[in-house]
Amino acid sequence: MIRFSRERIERFASALKARRARRRGRPPDVRRAPVPEGMAALGIASWNIHSCVGLDARFAPDRIAEVIRSLDVDVIGLQEVGWHHRGEVGLDQFEYLGKATGLTPYAAPTKHHARAHYGNALLTRLPVLSVRPLDLCVGRREPRGGIEAVLAVNGNPVRVIAAHLGLDPWERANQIARILAVVDERPDLPTVFMGDFNEWTPTSPRLRRLAEAFDDWASPRSFHARLPTLRLDRLYVRGGLKLCAFEAVRTTVTRRASDHLPLRAVVAVP
Repeated sequence: MIRFSRERIERFASALKARRARRRGRPPDVRRAPVPEGMAALGIASWNIHSCVGLDARFAPDRIAEVIRSLDVDVIGLQEVGWHHRGEVGLDQFEYLGKATGLTPYAAPTKHHARAHYGNALLTRLPVLSVRPLDLCVGRREPRGGIEAVLAVNGNPVRVIAAHLGLDPWERANQIARILAVVDERPDLPTVFMGDFNEWTPTSPRLRRLAEAFDDWASPRSFHARLPTLRLDRLYVRGGLKLCAFEAVRTTVTRRASDHLPLRAVVAVP
């Protein structure tokens, strides 16, 4: 009798699910494959936290921090952090979430207020080799941006870019071109690009361009949190990284904490 290891069975099952999803013309919502031998696991997540205001209209940064802790990842990119017509004026959500999760926060605000800021953030427990905000503003549209950080994963540099893209297709095309220009500054550097892309058309030329520039991606249905149907939150990898597992984390708390579900993934680093 031929016996197969559990790892081989899980890998086969994951590949079979992905193949069936491709045949149906729909990307998979879940992938569960082990990290290949000789590679290190990087736990990573992306989440639009809606200024810490949940679907119950309650401002609850402690609830957002609770979810982030439960994700148990090495790095998480956040969108819509801070005060923006909702939440509590005067509370520095960037600093609060860092202290409440035990992760080091790096802020990349796109809007500034006398008593609060608003934008993107990266929280991590890993050493950071470099970090910089990315300006993705286009014309008179709502200010958009991102953040680029190079992290040390077992001594190896891995670039992580987190961003929040605009609402119009032409706006997103401009922003994706600028992100790819950042990637091309160091094309051989292992890279993760993630965030709220606001892209819901599966055949869009913006997504085709990203598919050409990256090796693999995750796009589970993550919006709306109560009944997720749209694949707005995405994660792409390149440069020798392997996307082993991903899912939109759907629990009682995540379905209430924000209008987006968090996207969690495991990336294998050489």
